[in-house]
Amino acid sequence: MSPNLTTHRARGSVKAVVAALRGFRRVLLTAHIRPDGDAVGSCVAMARLLKAQGWEPTVALSPLGMGPPRFLLEYAPCVAPTNVRVRDYDCVLLLDCGGPERLPDGPLRDAAERLPAMIIDHHVTSNRAYGLARWVIPDASSTGELIYRFAKRMRWAIDREAAEALWVALVTDTGRFAYSCTHPSTLRAAADILALGVDSSAINDRLYLYASEGAMLLKRKAYDSLTTWFRGRVALICLTARDFRRAGVAKSEIEDVIDIPRSIPTAQVSLFFYETKDKPGITRLSVRTRGEGLGFTAASIASHFGGGGHLRAAGCDLHDKPKAAIETVKAYLATIFEQA
Repeated sequence: MSPNLTTHRARGSVKAVVAALRGFRRVLLTAHIRPDGDAVGSCVAMARLLKAQGWEPTVALSPLGMGPPRFLLEYAPCVAPTNVRVRDYDCVLLLDCGGPERLPDGPLRDAAERLPAMIIDHHVTSNRAYGLARWVIPDASSTGELIYRFAKRMRWAIDREAAEALWVALVTDTGRFAYSCTHPSTLRAAADILALGVDSSAINDRLYLYASEGAMLLKRKAYDSLTTWFRGRVALICLTARDFRRAGVAKSEIEDVIDIPRSIPTAQVSLFFYETKDKPGITRLSVRTRGEGLGFTAASIASHFGGGGHLRAAGCDLHDKPKAAIETVKAYLATIFEQA
């Protein structure tokens, strides 16, 4: 029986996670597939915090396709997900990820299913039945903000490298503090983190300013694909594997491309369909929603297709080519608009 298939109700607190961690020494830290800035920053920051307290942490994230946040991997011991060996660790700590189903197939997912697990997450679709201990706050701006709160409650010192990692987590998941998930607590955390010596200007340049010529050409292709449905209530863009090959860039280099359909003021639902170079034939979908009283959320749309995420920002994979995937999603949205 998996150590994570517990019959008791999972507890949700910092104390529960710390109490569980104290029973182990070698901790494997990881996050969801296709890790973003919040996932990378949270893992690296937590690894540094744990190491300073006597644990032996290792981060398991793939740098391939990670984009600008990749520089943070220099701050913590790291291993590729494909090189994870269960016998090397006593437990696994999932950050920004609610369960093993959100991990890449292979040795890493196997470790998460066989080792005792703890979870710190802020996704509304987090798997409540998984883990020995968990701390999940869906209203939090980011998992990075939760790691900051964790350190403060435990009175653990945050060094400069951990602060940089937390800064990346906060700014990327809040859209540079522009998204509705930004709360007063988020800005207070950001102010405290900034006071620890973070060069926010230099990090901003690495994350948002520098772009290759290929990335700019790919964005132009995305603009050309812009389409609206249902009298402008839905806006979408699409990029194919061929588009990515021609541009010679990864999706991580154009993370803000979802802002193109979001820029349509009437769009209650914004969609980004994309087919990557590594998995042609699978269409990935990023969903954003806005507006009150819609009767549906980005999370509910993504969940219908086996994905998940936040109430207003979620994603999923569709096992079809982009053209067919787009028609499938359009048909589903037609039904929920009718119901709404």
